Amino acid sequence: MRRRIALLMATGFGLFAGAAAAHDFFLIPASFVGPSGRPLIVHATSSSDFPALNVGSPRTRLAEVRAMVDGRPATVTVEAQTAQSLRLAVSSESTGMAVVAVETIWGESNWRPDQVDTYLEEHPFKAEEVSAVRGILPRGATLHVQSRRLAKTLVCFQTCSPASTGPAGLEVELLPEFDAGESSPVRFQLVRNGRPLTAHPVTVSFGEGERREVLTDQEGRLRLPEGVTGPVMLVAATLDRPTETGGRFITNNASLTFEAATRRDGSPR
Repeated sequence: MRRRIALLMATGFGLFAGAAAAHDFFLIPASFVGPSGRPLIVHATSSSDFPALNVGSPRTRLAEVRAMVDGRPATVTVEAQTAQSLRLAVSSESTGMAVVAVETIWGESNWRPDQVDTYLEEHPFKAEEVSAVRGILPRGATLHVQSRRLAKTLVCFQTCSPASTGPAGLEVELLPEFDAGESSPVRFQLVRNGRPLTAHPVTVSFGEGERREVLTDQEGRLRLPEGVTGPVMLVAATLDRPTETGGRFITNNASLTFEAATRRDGSPR
């Protein structure tokens, strides 16, 4: 049974979005592999320069934090709040691969008419979703959005032997898939409430500011671009119409971070 570790509820906040580059919310560990018996530090941050830390997420923005190691619940505590990150400490008596997941509370933002195009272009929404916004939103109107962040990271205690890396219970998430004998994922499936999201754009960030967009296939799956190694972030986002006239558009922004390793045969993935 999934263990719910920290649940900090707060009311949504309002803000007027600035015309800056999109900041992805993600989890990034101090080290992707750590010794057994000691906590692993994972940073929750928002940044447009993955994997660099930029803006720390207030602990009051967390709705839920959870972790599993080798299929067993782990303990997650908030160690510190800094300007650049919210430091989470993940502890487990088990060894193996851990899946750490964070869900934020819902927040609200308002995008001026001159910012709407920028907002829609900065996030990996489906073309059909963007078209729906343009069809519904009157010309010259402010775009009102309700959004939350759904972030996961893969880290390891002592060894990187993948165990159960199935759904973490997030509405939208990327599920890693491993080849036999490999310690880092080679494929991923994008799902929403367990159902594949097909022909959906996913942004892949890696290296020195490299960003590429790929589309999921008819099973919601994708592969990493050839030759990618080191820290990697995948980002996907959904954009739903308002549930009532004059309501806010609803977005789920999902991310997954991990370390892509060279395959055992020495070839890049």
